[in-house]
Amino acid sequence: MKRKLTIQAAVWVALAAMAMLSLTTPAGAVQGDKKIRLLDDCEPVSFTAVFGEGICTGDGKTTAQEFLAELEATQDAHKWRNQPSNMLLNVGRPTLIENRGHEAHTFTQVADFGGGFIPDLNALSGNPVPAPECLNIPGLVFIPAGATEEGPTAGSDLPVGTHLFQCCIHPWMRTIIEVHQPGGQAAPAGAAAHRH
Repeated sequence: MKRKLTIQAAVWVALAAMAMLSLTTPAGAVQGDKKIRLLDDCEPVSFTAVFGEGICTGDGKTTAQEFLAELEATQDAHKWRNQPSNMLLNVGRPTLIENRGHEAHTFTQVADFGGGFIPDLNALSGNPVPAPECLNIPGLVFIPAGATEEGPTAGSDLPVGTHLFQCCIHPWMRTIIEVHQPGGQAAPAGAAAHRH
């Protein structure tokens, strides 16, 4: 029961932040954008019963009980993921972030991968220490289910090198973006891939 209340309280904080800040607006695709898709599979009736009203929309198939059991067993809920998890971008290339799931997500740049702002999901996913960037809830951009946002552009928003992004609600949802100059070499992915 305590887990339900803790997660539900954190979810309401996130929903309130989305409503107050209204930070997201649908964005039109620009020719040449590389897409990053935020995916999940929440089943709305069970997620509403466990986590509260408004947490899940759409027609996902994974129940809240299945989601929590998989997360506890494997520290990952596989249908909750960023696609791709690794991306190579030339300088000047824009990105587009599409939430194709049924829940709100963030796509937050972090110095090192860590937990999000929901302690119970951090513990279940093996990320007990939150990424500091995820604790700045008023500064987070929440992408509602079905929304599309302009993402970072290689070279202007993202200098040459390795950049880490994660969802601050579901911290196992991660993407590593490697930015390099056309004709140059990308920064080695190995070092960033081992940051947890």
